[in-house]
Amino acid sequence: MSTNIESKTRKDDRSDTGRPARMRSAIRYGTSLQWKLIVPVLLIACAVVGALSWFAFVSLHASIGSIYEQRARSVASLISKSIQEKDYVLYYSNELSADIDQLLARYESIIEITVIGATARGFLTVASTDPTKVGELASDTVRARYEQMQGNEATVERARGTRAWRAYQPILSGADLVGVVIVDMSTDEMAAYDRRLSWQFALGSVVGFLLLGGSLFFVLRAIVTRPIGRLAQATAAVAMRDYEVEVKLPPRTPGTPVRDEVAQLVDRFNLMTKVIHSHEQELKKLVVLDDVTGLYNADHFREQLEIELSKGRRYKHPTSVLVLEVEGLPGQAPEDQTRALVRASTFFVSGLRRVDTVFRIDSYRLAAILPETPTDGAAVAAERLRRFASDVTSLFSFPVTLRIRSGGWGETEEVSLDQALRWFAEADEDRAG
Repeated sequence: MSTNIESKTRKDDRSDTGRPARMRSAIRYGTSLQWKLIVPVLLIACAVVGALSWFAFVSLHASIGSIYEQRARSVASLISKSIQEKDYVLYYSNELSADIDQLLARYESIIEITVIGATARGFLTVASTDPTKVGELASDTVRARYEQMQGNEATVERARGTRAWRAYQPILSGADLVGVVIVDMSTDEMAAYDRRLSWQFALGSVVGFLLLGGSLFFVLRAIVTRPIGRLAQATAAVAMRDYEVEVKLPPRTPGTPVRDEVAQLVDRFNLMTKVIHSHEQELKKLVVLDDVTGLYNADHFREQLEIELSKGRRYKHPTSVLVLEVEGLPGQAPEDQTRALVRASTFFVSGLRRVDTVFRIDSYRLAAILPETPTDGAAVAAERLRRFASDVTSLFSFPVTLRIRSGGWGETEEVSLDQALRWFAEADEDRAG
């Protein structure tokens, strides 16, 4: 007889408690379906609203920039036209200064206006809002640029320490270039519009995100997460052998085809619950089951253990058993004892293979027969169950302990049913001692 006595559940299993594994487990199992759906939806809504707001802001920013650029071009063109009409590029600077003063009074954003005239010495500053520039001769580089100018041009440059639209307007006499008008218009007003637009679009984006995200939240909650949550609660009740549970759906007009997948799932679940309940009632008549846990009882355990031991002797294969004892139940309320036993039996069944059969063999003890399983394989199964025992014990306000033992008989051991049952008696004596 080979046995594996229980060891205490290890709190630190290095192979499964790495940070990535814990994070994946927390996301997969520790987060509700509602948040798994809502968080991605909200992120998508934020991205969509943000992208639309950004494109709209960029478009308006470009439009505002175009408006101020056109304003600078218009002022430069207006001065050029006035000069061409009055023909006072070099000789009537007083009249030119008066026109410039009128433009300054009209457009507060004008920083500087400069009129360049073509003379025998080159391009000379004829008039300017900056008196220090009058009479200044343009450099060869600037002169070359003026001579290559084809029409009205505008660029963003720095003027007097600030950003400004600088418009260049050639002054023509026939086909000859006789001068250039340069107008610098501050971009401060445009920047103020940009800042105001930025706040407006930011506020609009937040409101749009809240409206879109909130709408999607309530729609998903009503259509998906709430029915799935009810299904999960009902499934847990069925696992605890409560077959009176039923998931309700909104009323449906007779004859309306059910194409909604969630509604189909709910209908199938309600039908499945009724079928399982009906089958269990019939099984109780054919096979003796435990009334509390729904597992096979002790008498059936003796029968099946004898069959497996006989197979082992005949076909020379090992047979193992697991014993799970629920400690801490004596003295508790009957309903608490029932709840703990049902939860422990569900945990026991879910942690084993389909070919393994589970029985209730005593008031607080369950057993499982593991056919064709060596003792080391049973020990591995027992250790796996011990690792997850807290899934059961943490559900109760009173202290509950799951004690799990494994044992078995090799293919070369000749063992009878009485000898096998004696192992359980010896285990009880060891536990009592």
